[in-house]
Amino acid sequence: MKKLGMLMVLLIIGTTLMFSVKTIKMVAWTVGPDDPSINRKVNLEKAAERLNKMLETAGADIRIDLEVSFDSTDWGSYKQRALIAFQSGKQQIDIITSGHDDIGMWAAANYIIPIDSYVKEFWDLGLYDIIPSLWKSTKFKGKIYAIPQDTEARPLYARRDKLREMGYTDSQIDEMMKKFNTGEYTLYDLVKIAQEGIRKGVVKWGLWHRPSKGIDYFQIFTSFGAQIYDQTTNKLVFDEPNMRKAFQFFYDISNKYKITPKTLIGTPWNSVHSSFAGPEGNVLFHMGGTWNVAEWKKMFGYTNEDIKEKFAFSLTPSAYKGYPGNTLSHPVVYMVTSRSKYPELATLLITLASAADLNAKHAIDSGHLAIRFEEMSNQYYAKDEFTKEVTKLLPYTSFIPNNDRFDEYNKSIFDAITALEAGRFTPDQAIRFVEMTLKSRLKDNVIIKK
Repeated sequence: MKKLGMLMVLLIIGTTLMFSVKTIKMVAWTVGPDDPSINRKVNLEKAAERLNKMLETAGADIRIDLEVSFDSTDWGSYKQRALIAFQSGKQQIDIITSGHDDIGMWAAANYIIPIDSYVKEFWDLGLYDIIPSLWKSTKFKGKIYAIPQDTEARPLYARRDKLREMGYTDSQIDEMMKKFNTGEYTLYDLVKIAQEGIRKGVVKWGLWHRPSKGIDYFQIFTSFGAQIYDQTTNKLVFDEPNMRKAFQFFYDISNKYKITPKTLIGTPWNSVHSSFAGPEGNVLFHMGGTWNVAEWKKMFGYTNEDIKEKFAFSLTPSAYKGYPGNTLSHPVVYMVTSRSKYPELATLLITLASAADLNAKHAIDSGHLAIRFEEMSNQYYAKDEFTKEVTKLLPYTSFIPNNDRFDEYNKSIFDAITALEAGRFTPDQAIRFVEMTLKSRLKDNVIIKK
């Protein structure tokens, strides 16, 4: 039945286009920015190869000439280039890859199009197998604007070897990670262990996080129970009482507990990786992502056994005893631009690029997780012990909202965290700064929760 459905699609496409177009040139933009995520590009190229073979088999007199680029600079630079290209009106882009959090802004600006009808058309070609919760990350105002490319979790990593130097056995370390997960240990227990590592001279620093704007720090807000989005009104929320507690935590880790450098934000990524994960690493805990393991293998030549010996991981602990930890997923997605002359073909390409065998290889090679159930039984995926274990974090994950004003909201939050850790803001000053900034920029698009 599925093969018949594909044949019908190809015959329709061929019948529609064969008299006017022989070769259809299409352009796709993809991004890492980490080098191991190169399969975001490669999978589209393989999808085009597979589609061309299918078109030939179906007797259609068209072929796809797909030009795919891969950006390995950084998210900010890539998104800036994308905005310039969208706004110029001259650059051909049929397919674009980015984080799901760009859907709201790009859909509101009409840079990308809803693809509900095409998803329905190609449902039996594998889209039915995508993990249902991931579809939530592709929607804006009830419409589907993307197909998931991958997902991940953001573990709290610990240096197992450093904990051993502190006197913990492997079984005690494993138990520690479980207690972070279940809520028997909280963020403040993590602080005590981090301070212990510094006091014993095993590490220089206790806890590091990302050094640039992103979304990882929203896990801390979740740990404190802060609401950031109201689904009923589709408005962002600044939950002042709980955010004040989270801001106090960010202030304290640098200025009171002294487990995080005041100058961490702005540190080059390579230095962050070397300081935590390098052979001579001197940081005990790091709020990272599943993809980091692939980066560390590449950067430091680690084997799977090295990863197992050097690192442990858990959820980000709750701030409150008895509450489970949390993680955050940031699915990267394929989107079809409003500029594409062939949105049906573009959607078919990204459907084929999401094949289980292609995505399983991408997941393992780049440290991401399965988007399809079939991937989990793929031999390449199933034999990877780290991936198998870290997948267990997914029931505790959440997504940031696909709200078109989220980036402005996030910038205010990040600016506050930067000032808090540097000691330039107290928590009360940070609250006033964010509230004033959000009211000025977002006006009625944000709810200030007192």
